[in-house]
This record gives sequence, C-alpha cells and structure tokens, in this order.
Amino acid sequence: MSRHVRWQAVLALLGLVLIGALLSYATYTYTTQEVPARGGVYVEGVAGNPQYINPVLCQYNDVDRDLCALVFNGLLRFDERGDLQPDLAESWEVSPSSDVFTFTLRADARWHDGLRITADDVLFTIGLLQNPDLPILPDLAALWRSVLATKVDDRTIVLKLSEPYAAFPDYTTVRWFGVLPKHYWQRYNPRDMIHAQLNTQPIGSGPFRVTEVDSQHLRLEPVPGGFAKQPYLDALEFRFFPDYASILAAAGRGEIQGVSRILPENMAEAEAMPGLQLFTSPLPGYSLILLNLSSPNAPFLADKNVRQALAYGLDRNKLVGDVLNGAGIVANSPILPGTWASNPDVPAYDYDPARARKLLDEAGWVDTDGDGVRDKDGKPMEFILHTDDAPMSQKIGQAIARDWQALGVKATPQAVSFAGLVSDLLVQRNYAAAVTSLEYIGDPDPYPLWHSTQLPPTGQNYTGWSNRQADIVMEQARRTADRELRAQLYKQFQTLFTDDLPAILLYYPVQTYGASAAVKNMEVGRLNEPADRFRSFADWYMLTRKVTEAERRTRPLDLDNVPK
Repeated sequence: MSRHVRWQAVLALLGLVLIGALLSYATYTYTTQEVPARGGVYVEGVAGNPQYINPVLCQYNDVDRDLCALVFNGLLRFDERGDLQPDLAESWEVSPSSDVFTFTLRADARWHDGLRITADDVLFTIGLLQNPDLPILPDLAALWRSVLATKVDDRTIVLKLSEPYAAFPDYTTVRWFGVLPKHYWQRYNPRDMIHAQLNTQPIGSGPFRVTEVDSQHLRLEPVPGGFAKQPYLDALEFRFFPDYASILAAAGRGEIQGVSRILPENMAEAEAMPGLQLFTSPLPGYSLILLNLSSPNAPFLADKNVRQALAYGLDRNKLVGDVLNGAGIVANSPILPGTWASNPDVPAYDYDPARARKLLDEAGWVDTDGDGVRDKDGKPMEFILHTDDAPMSQKIGQAIARDWQALGVKATPQAVSFAGLVSDLLVQRNYAAAVTSLEYIGDPDPYPLWHSTQLPPTGQNYTGWSNRQADIVMEQARRTADRELRAQLYKQFQTLFTDDLPAILLYYPVQTYGASAAVKNMEVGRLNEPADRFRSFADWYMLTRKVTEAERRTRPLDLDNVPK
C-alpha cells in the first residue's frame, strides 16, 4: 500500500514538471515584445529656404549648409570627437614639412547616378574654388588659390601648398570642400553657376539624395549603402518657416516632429511643451568681446591691466544663466575644452569686482568728480560697445554694460546690422569694443584670428593684437604635422593669450534642438556643426512591431534590419 502511494507521488511530480516545462515553452514561444520597424518620415522645421544645395556656394545660408552636408561628401570628415576620418578618400598622407598632401579615393565611391567618383571630379571642384567669378568666402578662395593640384591617377590627387599649413586637411571636409560631379557641372560657365537648376536638384554622393523640393518643403531619402545599416525611417523632410519661433509653434500644433534650433529666448516655451524632447550640444566656436587695442576713442584699452580689470568685472555665469537661459558654457580659452589642444590649466577670469576695481585704481583710473565714471587726466573712461541687432545680442550688450557701470566704466551699447558690424566696424577697425562670435570647426589653429600679420581686410585679427612670442608659437605649430608638439605649442599660446587678453571671452555656444517623443533612439553626441544632428539617423525609428522572445533569441543580430 505504501509503495503504491509513492508511485502516485512520483507521477504527480512528473506531471507538475511537464506542465511547468510546457508553460515555460509557451512563454518563450508566444511572449512578444516591441522592436523598431521600418517606415515613417521625420519632418523637421528649419528657418529659411534653400538657395544653393551646392557645396561651392552654400557657405552663406544655414539651410544650404545643412543640406550640403547631407547630400555631398568631402575627401575627409570629422567624427564625433572632431578628429578627421576618411570620407571620399580612403587614406591620406602628409609630408614632414606639412605642405604636400596626397589623397587616395575609395574605389567604391559613386555619385547618386551610379557613376564612379574620380580624381577629375576633385580637380574640377578645386578649379571652381580658385575661380574669381564665383562668390565664395574670400578666405576660402585665398586658401585654395594657394594650392597646386595634380592628378596622379584616377584615384590619387596630390595637393601642394605654397607654404606649410598643418591644418589644411580640415579644409577638405564637406564643410569647406564638398566634391561636385564634373559630368554635370562642366557644361556651366562659372559665372552662370548661381542660376543653374542643379543648385536645387543636386546630384551628390552623400547619404541622402533630394527627391522633392518646392517653396514649402524638401524631401531627402537615404541612399542605398549611404549608412552603415539601412535606416528605419523612409525619409527626412525639411519644412521651411520664416523664423525659429514659427517652427516651435508648428511643433506645438503637431505639424512637424523636429525643431532644428531652439533659441535661448524660446527655451522656457520649449521646456513646457508636452511630448517634446530636447537635445543640447556645444558648438565649435566662442562668443567674445573684441577690444581694439589701437582705438583712438578708447586708448586705455591698450593697457593690459585695464583689459584684465574689465574681464574680472564681468559676471559671465550670470550672463549665461539669466540672459542666455543656460544656452552657453563660460569660456576661458580660445581653444575649445575637451579637444586635443586644449589647456585645462589656463587661468580663468572669475567674477571678482574687487580685484577689477583695484586694477583700475592702480592704472590711475579713478572717479575724481563723483559722477560715477572713472577718469584720468581729465578724460572719462567711456566708449561704445557695439553688437549686432539680434534681440539676444542686444540683451548681452546691455548686461555687459551694467556690470561695467558698477565698476565706474561707461560702455554705451549700440546695435548695428551684422553685415555692418563686420564690414564697417570690424574690418575697418573702426570700433572700440564689439560683441561677436567666432566659429572654430576642426583644427584649433588660431593663426588666422590672432597672428599679428592677419590684420583685416585680408585677415581676421580685428583687435590688432601683436605678441611676438605668441606669433612664434603659432608659426611653429603650423609647420609641423606632429600632433603632440602642436598640442604643447597651443598650450603655450593659450597661456600667452589669457595673460595678454586682446579680447574677453564670454561663452562657448550651445545648440538646443527638439524632437517629438514619438521619435525614438535619437541620442547624438557632440556636434561639429548643426548638420551633425543627423549623424545617427539610421538608428532613429517611429514605428514598432512585435516579435516573440523565441524569434529575438534565434535572430538577435538581424532584428534591427528586418523589414516589417
């Protein structure tokens, strides 16, 4: 009797085990989860309309620059860290003297029409950049006119510079040198290129091609093989708006999924919008106050102690927090932090009004008549502080003037058009102090901005700074391709610049853009330029599909690229 009971217990236990196994199998086989699926169009609002989707002509328009970066390629490209990587060129070599550069094109590089990209296309594009009939940036034209280009074979080009320039490879990226297809453009006289229909219906080589365009929108579709894997989304569409505030309003109405840029004055509105995810990245460059070191109207700016006092007297943290709504990072060096040439030990001009007043007192600038403005030898410490006429620029100028007024320095803000600020004031050096921004993409070479020979109109040393030791350091850094040596030289430069202070650095700009929360997996790293926000486009998705755990376990590597 007891033996019979034991067999019943064993059978019952086996039944329970079998039921558990069946339940586990059912769970494994039929439990589903959502994974990315193909389909959908990402629609982003941009401010303005395209004029020239042509890398030779796109430098003056933000929408054009974005589109050129998506439709065309350079010989090289910048990665997320700002380092150069192959693009149309599979490799490149630099001579020890940094004046001869040899590029070898990829064997599989092709135009959107399927034809192969050759050295002839590269030489043709260089010829256009050297042509005086094309309206391109003067500095860019001057650089390329100093280049002697030679074709070795269909895949090899040698570029010889008139003088050493270690930073030259930067100018072979699509930002400055997008290669054009010779077989389409050779039919045009250079002076007639601006009227060509190809400027809005381009044939490029980049990861996207233009498939539709009108006055309201432009559609870009991924090119087969243009990404490391096939994107989930079917297309990227730009919708054109008159300004950034209009874009944000359209996002609020659900008309678009993306906002290309959110200005500091619109940040509170954007943060309050339900379902809008925000992304922020520092941009290469910095905002600063240029000081004319030989201004007849403000001769005291030639005194280093006065310049340092003005720097200590600025509350830049408050400027970034209250005026910019956090859309910036306080800047302490003319070379971007976190890059290979940055000097983390460079001295900072933290807000210290007591030290600022002491420096001004020691320089002989005191308020002798009690009017609230310091004076010396009967002349008041006052000057005009120029800004461009953008609302945010004017607010920045007013905040700076308030801080300096507290020191007894009278800076009167005066706004002019951006074009007027550059052409009439900076280029002519017809100013005392001016708030502006300088772009700094790629190589940190400060020579064009700060070497004593680079005075306007041919150069951009708008302050007229002349420091022999800094000049030598910049010259040496240009002549060597050794990055470690260049990094050491640039660290010396940053120390010299910060001590002499020909300009007062304000902040590194930060770009914020937005996207609907319905768009998934949009994380993007540091931007070298705004178009880099699409760097991870292949990973974005809006639709999902259900798969079983069994399917996911047996095909883990294929799921992300399986059609619906």
